[in-house]
Amino acid sequence: MTEEVALYRKYRPQTPDEVIGQEHVVRALVGAIREGRLSHAFLFCGPRGTGKTSTARILARMVNCERGPTAEPCGVCEQCVRIRDGSHLDVVEIDAASHGGVDDARELRERAPTAPAMGREKVYIIDEAQRLSREAFDALLKIFEEPPPGVRFVLATTEPHKMPPTIVGRCQRFDFRRVSTDALSDHLEWVAKQEGLVLARPAAEALARQSEGSVRDALSLLDQGAVLGGGEIGEDTVAALIGAPQSDVQFELADAIAVHDGRSMFEIVHRLVQEGHDFRHLTGQVLSHFRDLLLVRSAPDEPAVLDVPADRYPRLAAQAAKFTTPELSRILSLLVAAQTDMRWTTSPRLTLELALVRATMPEADPNPAGLLARLERLERLAGVDEGTVRAPEAGVVTPRGQPPPNPTLRDDASHHADSALAKSEPATVEVTPDGPESKADASMEHVAHAPHAPDASSLDLQTIRRSWQQLLDRLLDRRQMILRANLESVTAAAYDGVTLELAFPPGRKFSVQKVQDKEPELREIFFEVFGVSPNIRCVARTGVPGVELVEEDEPPATREDAVARLKEALGAEIEPEKG
Repeated sequence: MTEEVALYRKYRPQTPDEVIGQEHVVRALVGAIREGRLSHAFLFCGPRGTGKTSTARILARMVNCERGPTAEPCGVCEQCVRIRDGSHLDVVEIDAASHGGVDDARELRERAPTAPAMGREKVYIIDEAQRLSREAFDALLKIFEEPPPGVRFVLATTEPHKMPPTIVGRCQRFDFRRVSTDALSDHLEWVAKQEGLVLARPAAEALARQSEGSVRDALSLLDQGAVLGGGEIGEDTVAALIGAPQSDVQFELADAIAVHDGRSMFEIVHRLVQEGHDFRHLTGQVLSHFRDLLLVRSAPDEPAVLDVPADRYPRLAAQAAKFTTPELSRILSLLVAAQTDMRWTTSPRLTLELALVRATMPEADPNPAGLLARLERLERLAGVDEGTVRAPEAGVVTPRGQPPPNPTLRDDASHHADSALAKSEPATVEVTPDGPESKADASMEHVAHAPHAPDASSLDLQTIRRSWQQLLDRLLDRRQMILRANLESVTAAAYDGVTLELAFPPGRKFSVQKVQDKEPELREIFFEVFGVSPNIRCVARTGVPGVELVEEDEPPATREDAVARLKEALGAEIEPEKG
């Protein structure tokens, strides 16, 4: 019976060309071999699973191959085979975690000057070198400074900052990088093909992202997925394997935070608890998601800085528009603090929930931004908000020069203000149709009461948020470019079975009015996607207190948006380009 070898051992790189994602290291070593300028000591630094020890073994083959020294070891001679099998007497691998004492260092110092037993040179590979004791480093210092001929040292470490400067200064340092998601996904697909496995590309990308650039971790996950999926590895298999929430959950959570919906936030966390997700891992994923949003918001013209699939970037860009940069910065600070606290706490769920509450409700944050939020809220409730006119009922702020909203909506807003402790109200600027009955109500009445329309109670807020992209896609199919552009940064804030409240980012009063004017078209599309046709109420959120708000009266036009506007204004068609 043959012994099964783990994939990360079976596919360990054996030649310089097989090392993935470390071209800068390979190129330097190959050039030094060819020019005869190879150093006596190397320091390989980088995250786990990026090829440090494998590259050290390849270096040992380069100097000991029977054809060598050569930049292309043959891999079939006795020297190469013994190094690959770990039986070469002159290639010594030392685990500093268990052999990092001064006695071990003194033994190495005494053995190093002796002649090689079977190869051309001796190569000492010290793994986890940062674990060597201070006395061990002192014992090795002299031999690093004046090495005997025919001896080379390779120190591999994941924590180079813990290495003594006296040792680092006597080594050639090479920094190994995390392997990109695309390169790692390609490698996983190649290995799966060699093993006769069926690996879907989305699953390969999910495994690559989960391994965080570690080839060894990615191959270990592929090994487990092959067993779990019976030879076929899809996205469902990967989700069951790593126990990580799907990306949709991260978007749901960010939407709830964007509109200050504390109730939905707790519902999402509770659902993840029931599914058995690890909170430390979940916090890391949410932190990574908000980091992506910050990068998109801060550098919208540089999509290459994000390591995400191409089809996910537009969705991130749309959600990033729901936040300001200071908001994202504050949320990230809260999540980083929560991740740090989780190292010591026995209640990781409470730690995460506390951070999310402060992110969702700025008034619950004890930081200066939270204090400003509470003062601003008191001013709103007192009706003294500068530059606004408040109706006597209080609860909704209306811009100057606009008629007050109808009484029913004011009462509903007042109810939200009174229950702010249970659920924070996301809206302050509201646009309502003129008159007690809008034109949308008249035009859509027959649709809302159609006999085939499902019961409105079967649709909830979370379903609307999860399926919002379907609504945008339907608008794209109907060539409603302007409406789609204005709805990309919108979040469904509330739904009571009759009225759907749409929350716009701060400073988007132009978009609020545009969408409200297009209510009949929107209700019709909404019915096609969800089967119900609720009234639409558009509101704009307030910004973070203390942060200057830059109003964007009109969102940047996409190419499709610009073409649609030209068609509407001129009644013309765009001729296709002649090739």
